[in-house]
Amino acid sequence: MKNPAKIAVIVVAAGGGIRARRHGGDIAKQYRMLGTRAVLARTLDAFIGFEQIDLVLPVIRDRHIELFNNLKLYSGKLLPPVFGGAERQNSCLAGLLALKEHKPDYVLIHDAARPFVDEQVVARVCQALTNHQGALPVLPVSD
Repeated sequence: MKNPAKIAVIVVAAGGGIRARRHGGDIAKQYRMLGTRAVLARTLDAFIGFEQIDLVLPVIRDRHIELFNNLKLYSGKLLPPVFGGAERQNSCLAGLLALKEHKPDYVLIHDAARPFVDEQVVARVCQALTNHQGALPVLPVSD
């Protein structure tokens, strides 16, 4: 069942992937291929597919616009990307400011380099937001 609240997700993808590049390659990790899709595309696809999510906003590095456009993502939920800042907090702020005109009730923030997002975890976070001002997903540690 669709949540009556308007929920947006900011997918932070403005990093340069410096640590990942130290291990080979010249492309930021969010644009590296994971099977047949780039990591960022998989992350965005996941949130676009979640019923409870209304808007998905990518926050990218300005010099990655061509890489982003090459992902060829299309969805009524997907907003045009905005450019992030030098630090993650600057990128999150850029996303929040860009969402202001859309007036979401809740905003989730997710790292683009984590494509295996679980819909049930997202649903539990959204449910928690109906009773609390904030929520953080926590999973049991297996080792």
